[in-house]
Order: sequence, then structure tokens, then C-alpha cells
Amino acid sequence: MAGRPSFAQDNVIRQLRADLLRQPDSTLYTDVLNQLGMQYHLSNTDSCFWYAVKARDIASRRRDNRGLAGALNNLSIFYALKANTKQAIEYGFKALLLYRELEDQPNICQVLMNLSVFHDFSGMKQESNQYLYQAMELGKTLAQDSIYSLVLINYALRFEPDSTRRDSVKWALERSKEIIRKYPGSREIYYIQALEADGWMKEGEGAKAVQRINELADKAMKEGLVVVAIDMLDHIDTYRQNGYPADAIPAKEKAFAIGSRAGYLNMMLPTIASLYRYYANSNNEAKKAYYGRALWELVRKRLELKSSNYMNYLDYFLKEQELNEWQLSNRVQEQKINKANMKRKSRQQLIGFMVGVLLLMGGFTYARYRSYKELRRQERLLREMNDAISEKNQQLSIHDDFKNKLIAILARDFREPLNNIIRVSAMFRNKDMDQASLQLIIDEAVVSSRKTLVIFDNILRWIKSQLSGFVYNPAPCDLLLLFEQATHYVDQRRIKLDIPSGLYLAGDQEMLLFINRSLLHCATKLSPGEKPIVVRAVQEELVRVEVICTVSVFTPQMAAHLFEYRRGDDMSVTLVICKDFMDKMGGHISADVQGVQLRLGYSLPSFN
Repeated sequence: MAGRPSFAQDNVIRQLRADLLRQPDSTLYTDVLNQLGMQYHLSNTDSCFWYAVKARDIASRRRDNRGLAGALNNLSIFYALKANTKQAIEYGFKALLLYRELEDQPNICQVLMNLSVFHDFSGMKQESNQYLYQAMELGKTLAQDSIYSLVLINYALRFEPDSTRRDSVKWALERSKEIIRKYPGSREIYYIQALEADGWMKEGEGAKAVQRINELADKAMKEGLVVVAIDMLDHIDTYRQNGYPADAIPAKEKAFAIGSRAGYLNMMLPTIASLYRYYANSNNEAKKAYYGRALWELVRKRLELKSSNYMNYLDYFLKEQELNEWQLSNRVQEQKINKANMKRKSRQQLIGFMVGVLLLMGGFTYARYRSYKELRRQERLLREMNDAISEKNQQLSIHDDFKNKLIAILARDFREPLNNIIRVSAMFRNKDMDQASLQLIIDEAVVSSRKTLVIFDNILRWIKSQLSGFVYNPAPCDLLLLFEQATHYVDQRRIKLDIPSGLYLAGDQEMLLFINRSLLHCATKLSPGEKPIVVRAVQEELVRVEVICTVSVFTPQMAAHLFEYRRGDDMSVTLVICKDFMDKMGGHISADVQGVQLRLGYSLPSFN
């Protein structure tokens, strides 16, 4: 029944429940309810019924024929699983009329197939075959051929015992296999493999067939397909009836156990009766009594259902709910009357009781308030401790970054002078070296050592600014004076200062002197020949200082990464320290290329 594929049953149900909460209108909400009911008919009949009733109520209020048809279809399947085929046929026919009115061909095909199964259960073979043939003809025209594959499987199951239809049954199975390949995870594959096992049984491979049936039943249970698992286990009893010495009792007990847990007990009357007869003949009194009680309960329910002329289960449910509401209302009224009588008889006792309750509530409220205040105080202390720990962690992280940078610079920039000293020492041991070569190596060592001393001086300044005791206090710094001092370290003839007199910056004098000297040194190094270098200062919201020079080969990409450390580039160490100094003072340093001009500049607040 119900030819819709089941992909990972539990995952599909969880996804549909999540989708139910996100639906924007009642039509989509009803559709998801019907999908949940259809999924649950394979694993839990009560859940299938609950979702179908809820969907039918909403669809009836909203006059949603498509939602109502889906709900009636699920109710039809529910009654079939409860062995009430008359009610199943009634609801299925109502669903068929609505789907024909909507011209929904796939669902028309599905309901026709279900009606064929329901009539077959009721012993109406001729009507069953007519519905099946209609479903076969309609299924050929469907683009959604997954439903057609299940119709073909029902055809094969129906006419498998008929030896005159072997060719058509074989064709139906092969055609169904072709369709199922497009829909991996479809439950139709269980029935096809079960029919293949039936073929093995007819060919004399009974043990192989029984093993396959048990494997299919276990797999169906793992995927939550309870109805499919019961159908698979029924094959073993069929093998026994056809003469194969298969022990069908374990399979029947297993089917009964899973069917009773999931609410499919009504469709298992033959199974329960068979188990009762078996244990009655084998003198197993415990299991005879167990299955006897189950058989008695099931027969009792069926007799009640029959005596009530197959009462509409849904209407009965709704009437019962209404009756429960009236009974509850009646009990509420009785309680109100009793309370009124008690008030008239014992008003003083009630007042005393209420005063006691109020005192208890007041004491409890006061205790809770004290506890709440104490909890808030502890939370505040804990938050302050967490903030202090976070601050310490940030300081440790900063110090760790500083340590890593310092180690990287020392490892790179102090290797070369040490290597030169080692080379000079080796040359002194070499008596055969001439004076000129020795002097050349000594000069290289001197230059390298001086450069290293400059770098070391820069690093010492940087270390001082990184120490935890360092506190930056901005002071007035004469910009013109600082640049005049910085020009002593470069070729003064190339430097042109365009800085207003009396312009003061808010910063640290040593840091600014280092930055100015470093920028001038960088400009003279990058600018070829004797081209002038202009230093310009403009006061706006902040004071913008620029060192402008002419460069030959310098790209905007190189300028964007100029103040980053690069292995093997001595100048990058100085520029990284400049950027760090500027960050300490709350300013901004950058480099920009405009044509052949390189602009090295920084911005700081004015102290004027």
C-alpha cells in the first residue's frame, strides 16, 4: 500500500517534523502533516492516525480539497492496517473522488492500487482485479514512475501463484527493477528480492531463500519499516505451507512482537491463532496462555467493532473527545459547588489556612530573594575574575607575539656578523693570504657589524616599548626640529623640508625621531641618484607628514606590504618597528605609489 519511497525512515520523519514548524500557511502545513502520516503508516499506526485526523480537521476548515484527499487516503491506510477493510474502502473511495476532481494522476494511480489491495483482503477478487488493471493502465502514462513500480510489484504478488501468468509476472518484475534503479533506497526493492527468494524456493534452494527473507526482515526493521518486515517474515510460513521444512514459529513470534509494539496487531489474527494452536499442541502452557490472551483480546475488539456496525472510528473519536470535555466541565462545576459549601461552613479555618500559606509563601519568597541576591553577587565576582583572566591572557598573547618576532629577527639579523667574525678568524690562521684580501674581509666585517649595531639599537628601542612597564605619555614634539636632527644621518643635500615652524605633534620624542630617521633612510635607499627628497607636513584634523621621493621600479603591491617583516630584508626590520611605534602612539603609517613618486607618511594629532 501507498507507493511512496522510504529513504532512511527516521531521518525523513525528523526532517518533516522540523519542516512542520517552518510552514508559512495552513495549506503547506496540512501537506506536511499528510506526509508525516504517510511515513508513519510503515512504523506506527497510532501516529499515522493522529496526523491524518489533524490534517483532515484543518483541510475541512480551510476547504482545502488536496489536503483533505491526502488525509482521507492516510485514514484509509490506517483502517486497512487495523483490519477494518470496509472503513478503509470507504475512505479510499472518497479520496479517489477528490483526486479525480483535482486531476492528480499519480495519487489516483496510488489510491486505485490501494483499493485493489483492500478489496483483495475483503475477498472481492473481481473488484480487486478491476482496480489493479486501472492502476496498471494509468501507471504507464505517469512521468513519476516510482508509483508505477509498486503497482507492478502488486501485480506480481497477486498473480505469482497463477502458472498461466508467469511471463507477465516476470515482465512486471523486470520492468519494476528498471524503474527502481532510478530511486535508490526505495522500499519496493524488498518485495522484488522477496519474490526472487520465492523463485529460489521453487528451484529447490530453500535454505538460501529463508536466509534471504530473514536478512530482508532485519534490514527493514533497522530502517523503521515495520510493515515491510512483517510482510517479509510471512514468506517463511508460505514456504512451510508449500512443503519446505522451514521452522516458521520464530518468524511468527518475531512478527507478532514487532507488530504489537507498533500497533499492527489487528492485521495479525492468523499469526496469533497459528502460534496459539502450536503451543497448545506442544503443551507449553506459559506461551499458550500468553498468545491465548492476545487472541482473546483481538477477537473481543473485532466483535465489538462488528456489533457496532463498523462505526466510523474518527467520528467516534471526536464524539468521545466531546464527551470527555463535558465530563470535565461537569467535574469543574461540582468542584466549584463543593468549594462554595466549604467556604460557608469553615470560613475561619480557610482564612487561617490562607494566612499560613501567605506566611509560608512570604518566607519562601524572602529566602529565594536572599538566594537570588547572593547568586547575583557570586555571578558578578565570577564575571570580574573572568575579565581579569581574559585581560591576563591577552597580555600573555601580546608578549608571546613579541617574543616570537624578537627571536625571528635575532635569528636572522645576527647570523651574518657572526659568520663574518668566524671568517676573519679563519683568515688570520691562514698565513698565505695577502694583505689586500685580508683588508677587504675586515672591511666587510666592520660594515656588517656597524649595520648590526644599528639594528640592535633599533631592537632595544622596540623592546623598551614592548615591556609591560612601558607607559606611553604623549608630549609636545617640535616636528621641524626632529627632522633637522634626523637629516644628520643621511645626505642632507638631497633633503628639502617643507614644514611650518612651530608645528608640534602629540607623541613620544624618541619614537618620532626614530621614525623620521628611518623614513629618510628608506627614501634615500629606494630613490636612485641625487634626486631630491621632500618632507612635507599638512595640518588638517590630524597632522599628515609625508616623505616624498622618486623611485624607478616600485609597485602599489610592494607599497602595501612595505611595513611587514620580510626575511633577508634588513630595512623591513626597521619599518616594522616604525609601524609598531606608530601604533603605540595611536597614529597611522602607510606607503603609497603615484606614478614614479613614493609617499611615505604618517598621521598624528597636533599638540597646538
